[in-house]
Amino acid sequence: MAQFLINHLQTTVHMNTATNVVKVRNRTGRSIHIHTDQILYIEGLSNYSRIYVDDSQPYLTSLTLKEQQAILPFFFRISRSYLVNPKRIRQFELRNIHNSWVEVDNEARLTVSRRKVKEVANLVAGYRKAE
Repeated sequence: MAQFLINHLQTTVHMNTATNVVKVRNRTGRSIHIHTDQILYIEGLSNYSRIYVDDSQPYLTSLTLKEQQAILPFFFRISRSYLVNPKRIRQFELRNIHNSWVEVDNEARLTVSRRKVKEVANLVAGYRKAE
């Protein structure tokens, strides 16, 4: 049973590091290749995660957010619930340590955990300098 689950997880989401493509399955079971630049953010939902892309419905996967982070190490973990593509961050708002958020390209505002505020601020500043 455990081996079946491991095999299922490996076939549900697969990262091709050479081309930066994530393979997911849609609701009908067809494999879809998503370029990592298309991913806005990933939301953790207990033992699942939801991948949000440009202009389509999100994809539900059977991987946890921690497993997604291992597949996509260049994404920012801004809280327990969100991984964000740094290329898709439009704005970072730091009002105070208890009220901070990032806005991605689809205008979704995602709350930054107060424990991650400094780290996210440094990562965003460093990422913007590197561009």
